[in-house]
Amino acid sequence: MDSTPMQRPTLENVRIRTPRDALVVFHGVALKILPLITRRLDIEERRAIAAGNVYVWEERGVNTETVGLGMERWTDGMGWGPSRVRDEFLFYHQKNPDDDCGPITQSPPWARLTRNGESSHFPGYSVSSTFRTLPETRNLIKQTYSVHVSLPADRPKGITRKWHLTAYFSQDTLESLQTVDSIQGIGGMLPPEGWFRSARTTKTSRRENPKSLTYSPPSPHNLTRPYPTGSNYRKEAPSSHIPGTPPSDSEISTDGTSSPLSPTHPKRTMLVPLEHLQSVSGPRRNPVDEQFLNLFSRRC
Repeated sequence: MDSTPMQRPTLENVRIRTPRDALVVFHGVALKILPLITRRLDIEERRAIAAGNVYVWEERGVNTETVGLGMERWTDGMGWGPSRVRDEFLFYHQKNPDDDCGPITQSPPWARLTRNGESSHFPGYSVSSTFRTLPETRNLIKQTYSVHVSLPADRPKGITRKWHLTAYFSQDTLESLQTVDSIQGIGGMLPPEGWFRSARTTKTSRRENPKSLTYSPPSPHNLTRPYPTGSNYRKEAPSSHIPGTPPSDSEISTDGTSSPLSPTHPKRTMLVPLEHLQSVSGPRRNPVDEQFLNLFSRRC
């Protein structure tokens, strides 16, 4: 018989309104005032999930593998819809077994509160009309928040942890759940600076700030002289080169030099106007060719 004691949630009957609420909970866990979930929930613990439950757990990393703590991911055995982002939180709606993912027919009451400007009831979330809302108000909504943790005891060892907060609430229990401020022992505490850093903010700043990306200068072997644009082609003077004769040095390179980095692609063949050919003095043609050329000129 398994003697492992049943894990209790980090908090019960509580809702997380803002990222500050989440940081207060993380701080309570760091001070060991609140419990940290150390392993995956078993079947009975999953069945005990209810609105108002809040779980803080550590993602498995190098510092947790040796002691067997931490989890790779959170599993609760429920089906969830796509995630939605709001104030660095991710929200998921529980799916019914017979859910056909059809269109929204009615917005939930707690969503209308946020739309009517009463965001103080739940400032951490709002609903978009492009997502389906489950019809039963008792269906759960999962809320997650993640941070990188730098505890004072871990800093000399260079250890950085990653903690996740997973909270559950429902539409009909939203107003009845307690707030973090009302929790004795942590409600009035201010999380110290430098302990917690939002994992989602880190990802967003990297995407929005291209300067943070490492730039590698191109190799000289990959450099090529720029190709002229279409406007440059129109501005070029007609070539004086006669087809069939070797091009002069000045026609090979405009600056009198050639570069080994120049493109090896063949240049586009440009036809020389007939008037230009007629005005160029050169060796006389065959009399028969002269007759055909004159005949062609008269017809044009």
